[in-house]
Amino acid sequence: MNRIVPEYHQPSPGLDPGNNGCAAASDPIGGCDFSLFQKQFAPMISSIPRLMNASRLFQARMVRLILSREKHIASPDRIARFFGPYRMPGTSSIGLRKRSPELFQDTREDGIETYGHWIGRMINQTLKRMERCHASLSGKNLSEQFREELVEKIRIILEFRDEEGTPLCELIPQQMYEDVFITMILMILETDTAPAAPNLYKAFNGICHRLALSLISGLAGDGFLRPTDSAVRQLIYIAVLSGYVGINLKSSASAASSLLNRDLIPIPKHWVRHMKSVRAVLPEELDRLSRAMIDMSKNEGAAFGLDSTRMYFQEVIDAKKPTLLVFFCDDYMESLIDLKRFEIMITRNPRLDILFIPRNGRYGNDLAYSDMPKILKEPVFQQIARMCREGRLVISPYGPMAGCIDTRFISGQLMDQIETLSAGKTIILETKGCRNFEMLSGSLCLPWYTSFNCNRALSIRTVGIDMEPVFLRIPPGLKAYDGFAEPRTGSTPSGRSNGVKFARMTTLDLYNRLADRGYSV
Repeated sequence: MNRIVPEYHQPSPGLDPGNNGCAAASDPIGGCDFSLFQKQFAPMISSIPRLMNASRLFQARMVRLILSREKHIASPDRIARFFGPYRMPGTSSIGLRKRSPELFQDTREDGIETYGHWIGRMINQTLKRMERCHASLSGKNLSEQFREELVEKIRIILEFRDEEGTPLCELIPQQMYEDVFITMILMILETDTAPAAPNLYKAFNGICHRLALSLISGLAGDGFLRPTDSAVRQLIYIAVLSGYVGINLKSSASAASSLLNRDLIPIPKHWVRHMKSVRAVLPEELDRLSRAMIDMSKNEGAAFGLDSTRMYFQEVIDAKKPTLLVFFCDDYMESLIDLKRFEIMITRNPRLDILFIPRNGRYGNDLAYSDMPKILKEPVFQQIARMCREGRLVISPYGPMAGCIDTRFISGQLMDQIETLSAGKTIILETKGCRNFEMLSGSLCLPWYTSFNCNRALSIRTVGIDMEPVFLRIPPGLKAYDGFAEPRTGSTPSGRSNGVKFARMTTLDLYNRLADRGYSV
């Protein structure tokens, strides 16, 4: 069992999973002759004609590498025990844009963008963001010819087929395209089968670290770091609310749709130009921003649009039987507030243990496992460090190798941890973030809690709520939303948007139907 403690050890990438139902560590893409593929890779990726004539075996291996870097994928049967049957995650594949581009209109009034135009626009947008901070691109004036060739190579690779004959574009969820495009761009630029992911949000997460410490200090001063019902509810709410921080600086591509409330809790752009800028921000400025967040959470009417916290108290916080909460975190700042929340929950309930799962790698502004040593050294997290040593809270190094959960590629080592830690216990799943919600979509074998802000079009279209955060409970076996490709049009609850293309069944619809049958969520 791997536990993170202040004496930090990075897990070995060559760790042999033995016979635990994982793929062989020596070859992350299946088959025995990976070295031959590596020899072919550089000349192939450098030539458009060669890519156009790539063998089926080369195509299948490329597809596997692009979809996930996870070397030790658990068997489908092991994954299904907790995460439900094998399925395509997310609202749809990006390939659906070819056949039905109108489904990607958020409202009937929005323009329809063709698949080809969208690919070119997204690649160039991603490339522009990468230019500012990646060594291979920084300071270079990339020619129009270079950009056109890059887009063309990616178009070709998106038509590569896996071993079942399915094109790559039909295997990429809408929620993951930015992660995939970054991987493909780096593969082409560096002629490397496993290029290092750029830290596009280093300065952003740096300011979020400082702001989280300021916010925790303010919450302590207001009495919200106590194990009372009201204090824990406030922490749950403000952790979700903190997801609004700085979205004025985030890429809408990472959200896979347009963002609302961009200026609700803005961060000045000059704060995050580089790490020197982060360190130059005065503590008083951070305190003012954190105070504004606390005050916002206290405002009359500040509440979840859909609220399952009552059941969360019963099933998790005050669980009467030994319980394991399996928690997949999301944004950096939000995750630090959640750590303080878990400290209080564990203190309150001796029957509750938590498996805390950050990203296994650097993806957007999400919390990464490699961030944890710095966090655990902060005095405010010394109790969490102690709980790690005692085994009450385990921080996994085997989390998603993407910006969201993809149940097709869950680590066998993570499944080992879940199975071992949940022995003899009730197991509950909790996730943060709208993309995790959309990727999982329901049909899980566990009670599933999830929370996020409905401030992007895809969230509104799947949940049916606009402008408000939600804290949801999806019962085992039920879909959280359904029928994204068979939408119905209507107005948002706030009345701010008309002609919205909602999923045929939204989460709001699910809640209403369950309430009609007397089922409490």
